[in-house]
Amino acid sequence: MNGLHPELVEIMDRKLNNSRTFDQLILNRSFVHFSEQNYPAENCLIEEMLIGIIRVIRIQPKKAVQNMPCFIWLHGGGMVFGSPDDSVPYVTDFVHNFQAVVFIPQYRLAPEHPYPAALDDGYELLTWISENAGNLNIDPTKIIVSGGSAGGNLALAIALKALDVKGPKIKAVLPLYPMLDAKERPFHQKFTSPAIWNAEKNKKSWLAYLPDSEKIPPYASPFYANIEGLPPVYTFIGTHDLFYEEVCEFVDKLQQSRVQVQFDTYQGCTHGFDLEEIPIAREAKKRLLDITSKLLK
Repeated sequence: MNGLHPELVEIMDRKLNNSRTFDQLILNRSFVHFSEQNYPAENCLIEEMLIGIIRVIRIQPKKAVQNMPCFIWLHGGGMVFGSPDDSVPYVTDFVHNFQAVVFIPQYRLAPEHPYPAALDDGYELLTWISENAGNLNIDPTKIIVSGGSAGGNLALAIALKALDVKGPKIKAVLPLYPMLDAKERPFHQKFTSPAIWNAEKNKKSWLAYLPDSEKIPPYASPFYANIEGLPPVYTFIGTHDLFYEEVCEFVDKLQQSRVQVQFDTYQGCTHGFDLEEIPIAREAKKRLLDITSKLLK
């Protein structure tokens, strides 16, 4: 891959040797980026809970305080695989840095549960948190909806629905390298390697999520939504990400709609690069935490 960030060269070679097809991803349903990484969980309370029919992992400081910020984190996986357990190492930084509570729902996956199942699950969680904020020691004015890739799509969709139906107030949205455009693009065809999120996997994922939809619902594909009035947004993406073009265009739309948005790009970086144990990933994560701190204030 020309122009790849040097820190990712060895990682991409390893991923190429261990790549999985779309059908294999569907069969396995999970991925773990942090299998060899230790993460600071010693001061966190991690527990499972059921909210309606949704399994949710809740992570919070062992010494809970009043009026804690709250993050809803939607995991990635193209709407068809992944689980909340995969995201636990990534989101513990929110707990440590902000004395926050993090909820990670196991939303229903396509193709068995196409749109709007995942959105409904995420929105139900948001509503439950808002209604029970006092008992949960959560500040209802500091709820942030966030996620990576497909989770970024869902974070935006939840925020859009909350805005449209005058639902719970959201402080900010953190849709990292989000999956936005249900339509195929010529730009996508540049991405063919099985080591990365490529055009074939992306097409099959959208077909699984929207199997019968001739008209694309805007909550399913936020690229086509009316985004006026959204809360502040922060996102980042690598230039070697299949979603790079649509994310850049979406950020332009946010700016034109006068939504407060901050945006970073990382040269030569691939989809999900921030999940690796390399300096450029730590740089991106630090930047995310710095901006989130300012958004919470």
